[in-house]
Amino acid sequence: MTADVLEVENHNVASDDARVEQQIGVQLTECVFHSANIYTVTEDDTAERRYEVALAYLAGGVPRRAEDLLRELAFGVDQTSGHVYHYVLSVFSDRGLGDLTKDLTAGLRDARKIAEGLPDDGWGRANRVVWSLFDHVRKDRSGDTFAAVEAFGRLPAPRQDEIATHLSRLVAGSVEQRLNAERKHQVGVERLSGDRIGRVWKYFEPDPAPPSRYEPRLELPRLTGRRSAVLGAVAAAVSAVGLFTGPFTASFWGGLAVMVAGCAVMGGFGVAHTAHLVQVALRREAAESAGGRGAATPVDRLIDHCFRETRPEFAHDWPNYAAGYAARLKTRFNAQLWDQDRVSLRRWKWLFDWHARRVADRWPHHDPIVRPEGTVPGGARLWQVVGVLVTLAGLGLLLVAAQRWWAVPLAVGGGFALPTVLEVLAARRAVLRPRREADALFDEENDEFLRWRAELADRPGDGEMARWLALDKAHLKSAVLRGGDIGERDLVSHVVLTQPAPGARRGSVTHGPPRYSAYLVTVILLTRRGVQASRVYLDFGSGEVKNEVRDVFGYDRIVSASLRMEDGRRVRRREFRLTLVNGAEIITVAERLDAGSDTAAADEAELERLAAETSGMDAALPVLLAVAREGTAWIGFELERQSLRSRDWE
Repeated sequence: MTADVLEVENHNVASDDARVEQQIGVQLTECVFHSANIYTVTEDDTAERRYEVALAYLAGGVPRRAEDLLRELAFGVDQTSGHVYHYVLSVFSDRGLGDLTKDLTAGLRDARKIAEGLPDDGWGRANRVVWSLFDHVRKDRSGDTFAAVEAFGRLPAPRQDEIATHLSRLVAGSVEQRLNAERKHQVGVERLSGDRIGRVWKYFEPDPAPPSRYEPRLELPRLTGRRSAVLGAVAAAVSAVGLFTGPFTASFWGGLAVMVAGCAVMGGFGVAHTAHLVQVALRREAAESAGGRGAATPVDRLIDHCFRETRPEFAHDWPNYAAGYAARLKTRFNAQLWDQDRVSLRRWKWLFDWHARRVADRWPHHDPIVRPEGTVPGGARLWQVVGVLVTLAGLGLLLVAAQRWWAVPLAVGGGFALPTVLEVLAARRAVLRPRREADALFDEENDEFLRWRAELADRPGDGEMARWLALDKAHLKSAVLRGGDIGERDLVSHVVLTQPAPGARRGSVTHGPPRYSAYLVTVILLTRRGVQASRVYLDFGSGEVKNEVRDVFGYDRIVSASLRMEDGRRVRRREFRLTLVNGAEIITVAERLDAGSDTAAADEAELERLAAETSGMDAALPVLLAVAREGTAWIGFELERQSLRSRDWE
């Protein structure tokens, strides 16, 4: 592995009480993938499909990828006003005036000329507003009445949102405040629109897998090694036929009736008792196998996690109470889901959660959903003895009163065959109850599956998630400006960085950027007087903002900046650090760029590249490097760079 380090040192001396310690980077968390193909494009796709994907990238906060697709459309044979308008937006997105290179400027010039010859539709009018805003910024016409603001106010709300979002680094100060005043809705209110609180959590839930019917295990007694039982059964059958070879007297019919009644009592209670013993043995065997598998499987860990999450309040004995039910679930689903990987296994989490809730609902009454053992009629052993005595009495009548000597081999053969017959019948009966329970349980599981799938039907799309995040960023930036009492013309530049909060859940669509259930958002304002960095915790589901940490420090207190590149066989990593004179690392940016030929690693690297683009890292790095390199002089250099870009345009 090789490492190249670029360091910029600034040895100005200042006070050492500033401390920000912002860390911006990609954290890998548990992820849910959705199979939507909104970002999938091939060489054979039509212009309409490529335009659709480009718009998805632009709305999803990945403007550089949208720019590549839209450039081909805007300068191709099928160009439209929409193609040109969105291409211009993609170029301006996440860029300030000083970031417009000569190549970008040339492309924008050509796009502006093309737009002049296209129909004057809604896209064309929105495009003219964008150019009016751009001309206002680069010429710094602060004294004008600024007709572009009025034209912006006449645009539909979706166009206003697009322009305000993608031109946020280009327009600032008084221009941005005037645009916000003209918007058809308030950002602070709109960011919670679309039932965000009730729907965001669904984005991080995987598509549920349908339940499968559980088949209880049944092992009938093997007749191998039970020759005496087989011979006894044959002898008893032959003897039973022989009973009917004599005269049919009253004593014969009486003895036969008594014998049959005794066999019925003995067999009925004997089967019930033996079935109870078989059920106990099967359940204990299942519990032993669940506890004796060695290391916990992914199924075991997920089931345990679901039961921990569902633990009722003040349920101190909950682990012991739920252990038996959880053990049976582990045995069942380890057999059913043995070939599922960790990501696919989460598609069954809804089912484990449902089972855990069923147990938790019974907690106050300590009423188990499934009895650990089957019940047996009271006095079964006594009734078996009574049945044996009645059977012997019947055989005695047949032998003595009816002179049926076949009763002797019948009694002997039945004695050898009876235990095995009872065991076979009991095993069949023992499995009937679990099968009935399994059938009823499958119906309940399927009802829950249908309910859960309907619950997730209005899950937000990636575009909605991106729009909410963009509105959050705009809202937080405005809040920091108000809180810092920063004047309209004091703000030189700004960057907004996002990173997943610790423990946040992650979700993404195919080839799309990651979205998180919670963020740490850092707003860095570069003003004429110094730097203000504010970090907050954003609960993305509710939009709640809390735990703000705010620091202000001068440019001369930044002592160094380093950019480290690591090249390996499978991974390329970039890490940026900005350090104050007291040694505090105020910002750390780390991103993984590539992953060689390994498919799984390449997918993860692609996800992290998208994370870097949507987190604001790519826009922040050049600005922060320049600040560290130039110190206080950065302001003059930045203003000169903007002036130079404006002259280049002229």
